[in-house]
Amino acid sequence: MGRTAVKWWSWLHREPVLQPIQSLSMSTSVPSAPTRYWPSGFSAAPWRFLTRAPVWKATVWTLLLAALFIPCLVVAIVLLPWLPLSARVADLFGRAGARWMAVAVPARRAGRWFDWRQAMELVAQLALGFAAFILACSAGVLTVVTVVIPFTYQSSQDGNLDLVFWSTTWPPAVFAVCLSFAVISALLFLYLSWVITGCSVAATVASNQNSEAEVAELTRSRAVLADAFTGERLRIERELHDGAQQYLTALQLNVAALELTAHNGGDLTVPMAEVKTNARQSLDSLRTTVRGIYPQVLKDKGLVEAVRELVAHSGINGEVAVTGVPRDLTDTPALLLYHCAAEGLTNAVKHGDAANILVTIDYRQDATVVTVDDDGRGVSTGPAGSSGSKGTGIAGLRERAATLGGTVSLTPATSPWTTRLALSVERNRP
Repeated sequence: MGRTAVKWWSWLHREPVLQPIQSLSMSTSVPSAPTRYWPSGFSAAPWRFLTRAPVWKATVWTLLLAALFIPCLVVAIVLLPWLPLSARVADLFGRAGARWMAVAVPARRAGRWFDWRQAMELVAQLALGFAAFILACSAGVLTVVTVVIPFTYQSSQDGNLDLVFWSTTWPPAVFAVCLSFAVISALLFLYLSWVITGCSVAATVASNQNSEAEVAELTRSRAVLADAFTGERLRIERELHDGAQQYLTALQLNVAALELTAHNGGDLTVPMAEVKTNARQSLDSLRTTVRGIYPQVLKDKGLVEAVRELVAHSGINGEVAVTGVPRDLTDTPALLLYHCAAEGLTNAVKHGDAANILVTIDYRQDATVVTVDDDGRGVSTGPAGSSGSKGTGIAGLRERAATLGGTVSLTPATSPWTTRLALSVERNRP
């Protein structure tokens, strides 16, 4: 067939290919351990040691430790009942020192109430502050005194410079001896300052180093989240393919038929109605997909109304109870609590064969808790922590809740219920 035989509108009949959604970049690797605990710049040769900037930065940091030792010790003793707060401040101070010395400190989530690593770091920084204080009062003062003596010894009663086993009044000898002591004490001060600063930085890095168990837990957590994101991506891709793409393809054909009819002078009533129908169905399908990502009712009316709408469309006899004073939640906690209710409904209907369900939203003073009770078959162990399911629903909720400082539990419930899924999120979480 020649090119002239192809109708001008035939390009509309081409089947569009739905491009796959790109996979989310979700690395399951864990940041490697810091390459070093100690600042760089040391040299055993004094002439090289003195010409390196980190040496003088370490000296400044040691003097700061010495100056802050007594005030910090007093504050730590006075605020002993608030030791966790003092330990957190000490950790921030140590991190500032590590940045000053160009040493990377790994990120680590501290304990909620008391972190023993930060407490040990506080003790270490106070001990190093005491060492810096003693160093500044000994080597530092000795250096200053030996520099001043050559200019003041002649004003004494006999004009002699008396040492332990030696005495002289000859100015060149006095200057030589005092200069030697000054150089030795200054070098001693600089080298010991380097040691104290290095220990301070190493204490900070060591206290924030993740243990093997924490690294393993972080690796597992990221793997579960990666699976959850992959499942969500596949769900969206499937809904777009089975819903919106089909309606848009039909809409293309309807537009082509409409244009052909108009070109031939036919009646446009039926083709126009089909165009409107498929356009409306495409829009409804896209809205359904978008609402699955973040439900519009959750954004417009809040968590309680969103859960009530979820229960109303679940196909199961359900009830929503609210305790406490309802309050506004930020997007992330609200969506997580909503997904908990949705996961509980899914498990009750698909896996538990439940006939009734109760969703309780408890607004506590320090947290918001969503509890889903059903009268299905009860709790059964399954992969990824789900109730007899092979998905990662419960496990995904657990990992996402952990990032917000929350908890997820799936336990047997008291009569007349058999299974309870509960998710708690701390108040004022972003």
